[in-house]
Amino acid sequence: MSGQESDSPKNKVLVGLPFDTPVVDIEINPYVNVAPKKSSISVPQHTFTYSWYRKQISFHCSIHPDKLATLQCNVCVKLKLPVEESYYCSRCCFINAWKKHKVSHDQVNGTDRTANGQAGGELRSSGPWHCKDWTKVEWVKVGSSKSYKPTSDDYGSILKLEVVAVDCSTSAQLSPIAVVLENPVINAPTREPRRIIKCSLSGGNFDTKCHSKKDATFSVLSYNVLAAVFASRERYSYCPTWALVWEYRRQKLLNEIIEYDADIICLQEVQSDHFESFFEPELTKRGYSVMYKKKTQLLYTANKYVSDGCATFYRSKLFKVIMKHEVEFEKLAENLVNALPPHLREKYSVRLAKGNVAHIAVLETLDNERFRGVLQSRICVANTHIHANTDSPDVKLFQVVGLVNVLEEIVQSHIPLLICTDLNSPPLSDPHRFIVSGRCNLVDNEIKEHLELLHYLKIHHSLPLASAYASFPVLAGDEKRLQFMDTKAKEPLFTNFTKNFAGTLDYIFYTENSLRVEGLLELLDCERLGPGLPSSVWPSDHIALMARFGLKPPPARVGQRSPRSPLNSWVKTGARQ
Repeated sequence: MSGQESDSPKNKVLVGLPFDTPVVDIEINPYVNVAPKKSSISVPQHTFTYSWYRKQISFHCSIHPDKLATLQCNVCVKLKLPVEESYYCSRCCFINAWKKHKVSHDQVNGTDRTANGQAGGELRSSGPWHCKDWTKVEWVKVGSSKSYKPTSDDYGSILKLEVVAVDCSTSAQLSPIAVVLENPVINAPTREPRRIIKCSLSGGNFDTKCHSKKDATFSVLSYNVLAAVFASRERYSYCPTWALVWEYRRQKLLNEIIEYDADIICLQEVQSDHFESFFEPELTKRGYSVMYKKKTQLLYTANKYVSDGCATFYRSKLFKVIMKHEVEFEKLAENLVNALPPHLREKYSVRLAKGNVAHIAVLETLDNERFRGVLQSRICVANTHIHANTDSPDVKLFQVVGLVNVLEEIVQSHIPLLICTDLNSPPLSDPHRFIVSGRCNLVDNEIKEHLELLHYLKIHHSLPLASAYASFPVLAGDEKRLQFMDTKAKEPLFTNFTKNFAGTLDYIFYTENSLRVEGLLELLDCERLGPGLPSSVWPSDHIALMARFGLKPPPARVGQRSPRSPLNSWVKTGARQ
C-alpha cells in the first residue's frame, strides 16, 4: 500500500492505495480513514470528498510562445536538434517558418535534403519531450468519486488523488488535503490465446467457439480462480503488487473465462463476497444460470467474515436443472464418526471436521438446435475443492470416497457424470487411483496409519470414470505436446505452478460409457508462465482445464430409477490393500 498522511493540528487523514502502478481499465479503490491526533479528541461524523487528477504536459510554439504546440518536426527529433525549435502551433505556422527552419536541418546534413526547398519536414503530434522553458505542466481533473478507472487517455500519465474530510453537519473541512501520487499508468499485458486440441487420430486445432453440427457436444471448464483472501504478498512475492490485487485479477479472470466460451463452468475457490458482487452478475448477464456452495468454515479478513466455495455456471439456453444436491464433508464426517467405536470418535471427529464442500447438479438438455433428437438428455455435474493440507492424506481420501459414494447413488450408472475438481492430490495418489480405478491400493504410507478409519469406508465404486486429459493426443514425434504431459500418469505435468511447487492437482473426470472426449484445452509450459503463477498475464496460481464432450447413446439398462437423494453410504466393508 502507498499513502500519505495530512498534517493538521486536530485531525489526520490516511489515504492508501492497493497498488502504486495503475492499469488502464482496472478500477482503483483507495483506503481512506480519518482519526484525531489526540485520543482525547473525537472526530465528528464525517464524509470525504475525492478529486482525481491527471498530470498533463503541454508544449509552447517556437514561433508564438503564447500558444500551445500541436505539431512537432520529427526531422528535428531524428537529427537531435534543440527540441524547443521543433514545436509549432499549427501546420500553417510550420509552413510559414519553413525557410528559416530548414536551415538547421541543412547545417547538420551538409546539404538540403528537401525537394525544391519546400516544407517537407516530417510532422507529428506534439509528444512527451521535456524542456522546462518550453513546457507547461498542469493537473487536469478526471474524477470526483472515491474510485477511479484509468482510461486509455491516462496511459503514460501520472495520477494524483486528493482527499478531504468534511463534517457532515456543518460541511466544514476537518483536515488539510491528503495527497497521493501514483506511478505512470500502464496497459495490462496481453497473452496468447489457448486453443482446443482436437482429440482424433489426425490431431489438429479448432476454435473454442466452434461446435460440432453432426453430434451433440458441449464444453466444460474447470478453474481454481485463487480467492483473494489467499492471494497474499508473502505467498506470491514474485508477482507484481498491482497484478496481485483483486481489482486487477478479477478482470483478467473474467476475460479469460469469457474467451473460453464454455457451456458449463465450474470454478473453485470463489470467495463468497466476490461471487455475489462480481462472478454472479457478470456471468448471469452473459447467459449463464448459476449455483454456488460456500465452505462451512469462515475466515476473518478486512473487518468481515468470508469464505470461499464452488460456483457452477451453465448456459440457460442449453440446460435446465432438474436436481441439486449439496455435500458438506463435515456432515458426512459426523455420519462416519457416529459409526466408529467410542475410542476412535474423539480423534476423527476433530481430524475429519473440515469445511470443504461439493455441489452436484443434474442438468437436462433443452430442445434446441444443439441437442435436438439426442437420446441421452441428462448430465450430472459435480464441482468440488478437496482439503488442501498435505499432512492429511486420509482426510483427502475420506472426502473423495464420500463424494463418489454420493454420486454413485445419484447417477446409478446410467446418467453421464462429470467431476470438476481441485483434488489437491497428484496423479497416481490414493484419491486419484480411487476415482479412475474404482479401488484404493493405499500407496500413501501415511494413509496406512489410518486403517482403523478405512475399515469403515466404502472404498470401491462401479462408475466407469476416467480423466479427460488422459485422452490428450500425443502424436508420434510430437515432442512439443509430449513435454506437457506425464506419460506415466497420463496427466498434465502441472496445473498448479508457483515458485515452490509445480504439479497437477486439478482434473476433469467423466464416465467413459456415456461421454466421449472430443477436444481439450491446450496445456502450458513453464517458459510461457515465467517464475510462477499468478502473474501479470495469468491471474490464478492454477491453470484452467477445459474439455469438449460428445454424448454417447445411453447404455442398455433394466429397471431404470429416477435420480434421488443419496442415502447414508457409510457401512463397514473392510479396506482393500
